[in-house]
Amino acid sequence: MASFKIFWVMSILTHQAFLANASYPKKSLVPAFYVFGDSTVDAGNNNNLNTPAKANTFPYGIDFNNCSTGRFSNGKTFADLIAISLGLPMPPPYMGVSESERYQVATGINYGSASCGILNSTGAGECLSLDKQIEYFTSTVENDLPGIILSEKKLRHYLSKSIYLLSIGSNDYMLNYLKNPMGANNNLNPEEYANYLLEQLASRIKRIYDLGARKFLISGVGPIGCIPASIIKTPHSQDCNEDINQKVKPYSDKFPAKLQELQTQLSGSLFINLDTYNFFKQIRNSPEKFGFLDISDSCVQGGKPCENRKQYYFYDFSHSTEAANKIFAKECFGGTQLCFPHNIKQLVHAH
Repeated sequence: MASFKIFWVMSILTHQAFLANASYPKKSLVPAFYVFGDSTVDAGNNNNLNTPAKANTFPYGIDFNNCSTGRFSNGKTFADLIAISLGLPMPPPYMGVSESERYQVATGINYGSASCGILNSTGAGECLSLDKQIEYFTSTVENDLPGIILSEKKLRHYLSKSIYLLSIGSNDYMLNYLKNPMGANNNLNPEEYANYLLEQLASRIKRIYDLGARKFLISGVGPIGCIPASIIKTPHSQDCNEDINQKVKPYSDKFPAKLQELQTQLSGSLFINLDTYNFFKQIRNSPEKFGFLDISDSCVQGGKPCENRKQYYFYDFSHSTEAANKIFAKECFGGTQLCFPHNIKQLVHAH
């Protein structure tokens, strides 16, 4: 009996030591990586929600150990790849971690939810709105992390050194502004709608900042007139729908100034603008340079994935392949063409 008690005590001490070390993974560049957003980063939060926006069936995940986890790709997402580059585990979906286990996760969580947007009115069926995602992050900071990081000073340091990705906004156009002209605020012209969306995004970023976040990686909205669902096909060409792109472009144009404004307002904050709009245009203009043979079609046709997935930019009607995600992740992590005014490697070492 005595030996059992000794083993039991040793097990508890070992477990607590593991959790304490989990706050600052020895081989990682930052303590944690937190993810907010839509289907571009969803890692399975939508699996158990009442929504058509799910990716937990074949052919999704065919290159993710042939496992359909809920990621809208054949393999890893941009968020997964950045986490790996930072030396961290891929952040688990919040809805996939039980309440009793959440206090054990110290390396970051993914709150992203497919079909959601910046606005609460955006979505197809049930999803975790950005407000709801921030509500869950608030619970992580106030209820879960104090169980691992026992000092308030250490918790503040942990939060300030971690990185926060927001990849959201496309659905506010595709599933809202462009789809439902009679919706609230959809009577605004593209310039006005961009201003409104950016103000709404800024107010939510401020809430994440108030919880202790300081280092932000924010993705803009890409040229959604160029996704397979929007492409204009003729017998001899596949052209982007420039009418759609022109409605989205004001958001992309105003985005850097809004992030600069936030950085000025929020003491100690640092922002990276992930310029999806212009970087995708670079790839579309010279696809072969990036290893792509097809930049307009979905790899999945008739429910079956193509064989040469590394040569396709799009996996389905609007989501990118792992090959495309790898290009974006590598460029944003250490390059100079996608993320401004600095890349993630520079963000890690700032302050």
